[in-house]
Amino acid sequence: MANTCRDGGIDWALPDGPPDWLLGTGAVPGERRLVGTASVVATGAVLAVAAVQDVAWSWWQWVLVAALTVDVAGGVVANALGSAKRFYHSPVPPGLPLPQRVLRSPVGFAAVHVHPFVLAALLPDATLGWAAAWYVLCLAGTAAVVGVPLHLRRPLAAAIVTVAVVAAPLVAAPAGLAWFGPVLALKLVAAHAVREEPYRPLTAVQRG
Repeated sequence: MANTCRDGGIDWALPDGPPDWLLGTGAVPGERRLVGTASVVATGAVLAVAAVQDVAWSWWQWVLVAALTVDVAGGVVANALGSAKRFYHSPVPPGLPLPQRVLRSPVGFAAVHVHPFVLAALLPDATLGWAAAWYVLCLAGTAAVVGVPLHLRRPLAAAIVTVAVVAAPLVAAPAGLAWFGPVLALKLVAAHAVREEPYRPLTAVQRG
């Protein structure tokens, strides 16, 4: 059902097409360009900062960090899209396989983001304590957000991410990755876990 106005409107109906687990089924070109641009700019900034800090990474570690930056920093924008809100927060279709049902759950989605442990295992100065701290914060923060009434979810998510940013210096981060934990929390707790209205541009609503 679409609630349209001059600029578009709220539309919870999933468009036809194969499931898009990255951007949400039916993402329009402007949404895709925004995610792509944000991913490129953020990754470039991360690599530039790491180069300035002269981090001790081998070539494959640079590739690993770049790939995870695209997923985490680009994922903040992707999970805020109307198409992603529609895909992940609309009613779960009956008969959906268990792995897909897990991913459609905000807590399940957060649980599979084991990125900090990957970094702890593969980077020289990333510790298990740092990885566990951010993993637990993101998982517990997501559970807290989905556990409160709808009108409190967005402000609670904002509060959790604010505390995460302020408290981040308490846990020593690997060189070049001081940003990683707060941005992961922004992706999972603020961008993904909060159920919000899935807006679509008027042209897409008319086509649908």
